Amino acid sequence: MNAPLNENASVSNKDFESMMAAVAPFEASPRLAVAVSGGGDSMALCLLADAWARARGGSVSALTVDHGLRPESSKEAAQVGRWLAQRRIEHHILSWPGAKPATGVQAWARGVRYGLMTSWAAEAGALHLLLAHNMEDQAETFLMRLAHGSGVDGLSSMSAVVETPSARLARPLLGVSGERLRNTLREQGQDWIEDASNRNPRFARTKARAAVKRLAGKGIAPERLAAAARRLGQARLIMEAAVSALLARCCAFHPAGHAYLDAAILT
Repeated sequence: MNAPLNENASVSNKDFESMMAAVAPFEASPRLAVAVSGGGDSMALCLLADAWARARGGSVSALTVDHGLRPESSKEAAQVGRWLAQRRIEHHILSWPGAKPATGVQAWARGVRYGLMTSWAAEAGALHLLLAHNMEDQAETFLMRLAHGSGVDGLSSMSAVVETPSARLARPLLGVSGERLRNTLREQGQDWIEDASNRNPRFARTKARAAVKRLAGKGIAPERLAAAARRLGQARLIMEAAVSALLARCCAFHPAGHAYLDAAILT
């Protein structure tokens, strides 16, 4: 009988192949951009993606965004570059030179980050931008959306794949715990950076992270919350397909730029 999988086992290259297959398709010799903050999740994603891409004749470009929000951010970005240079992984630091907001910092930073990285990917010809959101991140997002009374769309949380005009966003690690990713780095002898802002109680995600831990102590594990989000995502896709099918039957577009809806079909 096979031994049960250790839930905290490191992520092997074979494991990662399955994760990438779930967010396919990819072209031959794939050109990947990877968001790398230097934290454990993104460092693990970068190393795994690099091995995956090299095995297929492709390449990885690691992107670190320096928002300039913390005094140490530029030093941390440079440290990430040194680590990746030792592994011969291309690295770029994308800096934000403009003003910073006094409130809504996390939402602003997320917008800046995505804007800089997707623009870089489009200019560099990288079709895919890999993001390192993991299972706990998905559970936190689920609770944050639940607290705001979200419906199916919101509770489905983060999608594994999102198509944007500039790049295709892929999250292959949504089913993987942070501990597995850190164990992957330990196995490869790779350090990572702990971001102190992740412990700042002012931020909603920090509060959600604490709630996830409390629920885990009561038997509601993060994987259960992430699984609920995944099932709601499947329900959302079914509803979107039904709406698309209905529009295909009742909607016609005029060359002048307006559309007709057949009321008889809608009622």
